[in-house]
Amino acid sequence: MTFRGAMEQLLQVCWQAAGTMEYCAAELEGTPEGRGLSQRLRRQAEELREALSRMDRWEEELERWHGRLSQSFSIVRAQEEERRRLARDIHDGPAQLLANVVLRIDVSQKLLAIDPSRAVSEMEQLKQLLRHSLQDVRKIIFDLRPMALDDLGLLPALRSYLSSASQQHHWTFDMKVQGEERRFPPEMEVALFRIVQEALSNVAKHADAHHVSLTLRFGPSELEMELVDDGVGFDLKKAQGQGGFGLISMRERAELLGGRLEILSRPGEGTTVKVKVPY
Repeated sequence: MTFRGAMEQLLQVCWQAAGTMEYCAAELEGTPEGRGLSQRLRRQAEELREALSRMDRWEEELERWHGRLSQSFSIVRAQEEERRRLARDIHDGPAQLLANVVLRIDVSQKLLAIDPSRAVSEMEQLKQLLRHSLQDVRKIIFDLRPMALDDLGLLPALRSYLSSASQQHHWTFDMKVQGEERRFPPEMEVALFRIVQEALSNVAKHADAHHVSLTLRFGPSELEMELVDDGVGFDLKKAQGQGGFGLISMRERAELLGGRLEILSRPGEGTTVKVKVPY
């Protein structure tokens, strides 16, 4: 039995004991010799109830603190996962490429003395490599903090990212906006952007999709985002049982905003990700 289960049983027994004491006090009150004992039992039962009520309040407070601590751990876990991903991207992309560039510069320097035309050709190839490296660096910077999010807001940043991802993965896409557009606090816009970013990353990795649709609905007090792809879909229960970090990360970000996330998917039927966040 867990500690929490044992505490719940103990509290239940104590509440039953308080009730028993009240019952005994009522029985004793009918006799002259039992009135004094009855009053003492009632006082003790009342004191026990007050103590149990305090314990209930303490338990509720502990639950709240546990929830806050879990959210803090979730945030740290999400941050560490993003750091690992970025470190891996930098290592596999620009870092490897730049190491290759250094070696080829050494080769070019030696070629200048013995075969200048080949050295020129080598330098042209190096320029192309550096352009690719610059693209990778810009992508990493965008992943760290998309500048459009700060300068223009959530919608332009999402539109730009969806367009870029569609070109990269050869999707067609459409983006619809319903209701009156508005800006949100920076932390809210970042969280919403990251949810869409993670969802699109999952589409790219697993969906084999041809078309992606993003809809944003601005209601009187709630924003709803819906991302739909026509990919292969997946078994949601199986994916959740495997503890997929991407799904957990999206759900935790939505919950930190006071919202909720719903994923609808079946093998062969595509996937729909719905996010509803109050404002």
